[in-house]
Amino acid sequence: MKLSFFKPFACGAIIAAMATSCTDSLPHKVDFYHWKTTYEVGTIAKEYMDKLQSETIYLHVFDVVKRNGEIIPEGKILPFERDTTITQNYVPTIFITHSVFGNYNDDYAMLADRILMLVSNIFYRNGLGQCYDEVQIDYDWTKMTKDNYFKFLQILSEKAGSYEKPIKITCTIRLHQIKDVKEMGVPPVAKGYLMCYATSNPTDGMNSNSILDIELLKNYTQHLEAYPLELDYALPLFSWGVVTNHMGKTKLINGLSTADMSTDAFKKIGENKYEVVDDGFVHNLYLNKGFTIEIEEITPKLLDKAKSYLDEKLKTNYHIVYFQMSDGFLKRFTIDDLK
Repeated sequence: MKLSFFKPFACGAIIAAMATSCTDSLPHKVDFYHWKTTYEVGTIAKEYMDKLQSETIYLHVFDVVKRNGEIIPEGKILPFERDTTITQNYVPTIFITHSVFGNYNDDYAMLADRILMLVSNIFYRNGLGQCYDEVQIDYDWTKMTKDNYFKFLQILSEKAGSYEKPIKITCTIRLHQIKDVKEMGVPPVAKGYLMCYATSNPTDGMNSNSILDIELLKNYTQHLEAYPLELDYALPLFSWGVVTNHMGKTKLINGLSTADMSTDAFKKIGENKYEVVDDGFVHNLYLNKGFTIEIEEITPKLLDKAKSYLDEKLKTNYHIVYFQMSDGFLKRFTIDDLK
């Protein structure tokens, strides 16, 4: 298996001194993920980050995938001009697809080096320098990939921690990995970010909100307080529509909300369920008359239920990272909704 990453940009030392800032935090520190290849912080996002005293943007910088036997980066964030009005720190975040560690027999040290170098390259090329002291890995490990993944995390942590100004490695954790901790293990990182969403399959026809089902969240986190790793908590702000065609096949349209259904092109046929009245495009997807769309979205009420549960369960001033930063999503919530 080959590792193919482009050569790092010449920027002096691979890891330089890092600039960090510190501000007073709210009872619940609130930050955001940015998960688009085009870097953009809208006016609403800037306003909300300022009023919420957000300190950090968790910036998705690239994916790591396996293509034709090669492990390569894909979906790299596009070059952008530094926005000097953004005062928040950055945490580069890397998504790794399942197949990378499915049958991994390559050099973990080489993979770790190339990931760290590519992150550094991207930050220097976009005028940010080495302004981070944390790198987050997003990977949904299983019992079969656990050993390979944890070995990689251990080596990555050792390398990142050996720099002049150490970088800590953190990772995302899914709900099933909390519930089945004895089988799934605990990753060897400085901290985990529990993804309190995607509680079920949106296409399973169970008529529940698959983005966030509070009862399922409670079920998966019964023993959350016993988890032997410091955790922060990722909560969702997004929505989607589950489209079903005449053959019963389903497809997701990301970003679709009930507000999009308030036109003559759709007829309401149930709670959060609509029928397509005329053939046409919806968010760049062509839909035929008679298709149905079920909207699943995060509302202020549902978000409040999730935070109330975590408040009672944790009894601490836990850190929230919202997924994701988008003016379209944020305008559905008030500042108080997000605190």
